Amino acid sequence: MNNDFTSTYEYTVEQKAEGKFRLMKLGFMTLYILYPLILMAVVFITQLFQIFALVAVTEWMLVYFTWKYTKPEYEYSVTSGRVTFSVIRGKRSRKEMLNFAIKECLQIAPATDGEWIAKLEAYDPEVIYSAVSTVNSPDKYYAAFENAEGKRCVFYFEATEKMLKLCRNYNSSHTVITKVRY
Repeated sequence: MNNDFTSTYEYTVEQKAEGKFRLMKLGFMTLYILYPLILMAVVFITQLFQIFALVAVTEWMLVYFTWKYTKPEYEYSVTSGRVTFSVIRGKRSRKEMLNFAIKECLQIAPATDGEWIAKLEAYDPEVIYSAVSTVNSPDKYYAAFENAEGKRCVFYFEATEKMLKLCRNYNSSHTVITKVRY
């Protein structure tokens, strides 16, 4: 096994269609059905049949620019003890959301265990970042830290053995390790 902790480690998860993402999909599908119907009704009422060709083009544009928000992917990477969290939309646009040092974390623990959840609730984070595929992920962990502005933050992530080893290497006193699937 490679124990080189200076290399980059990346992990990506896809958001499952639950909660607000399920509602977003249903809302967009409704919009995709209603939009051309309403536009065609306007074309027939105003009798401007020349703009009828725009229905298909604008429908395609609507789908192309909005559907990517319904199924984001979350990627976190660790390089030299720094975690970078990014959201990837539609497999084509990436936005970095967070960057922090593992050694600055006050606690890295499972978010599925009652004892550690109670400690997180007592911490009372002001800013929450999530890189989990589902709220009920069995490998859900959190990293509690303070950002540059002094706000209490928490980063939820799906833990893997390698990620937990990296956390233990950079912040052993505040890392709790349990058995994970990957």
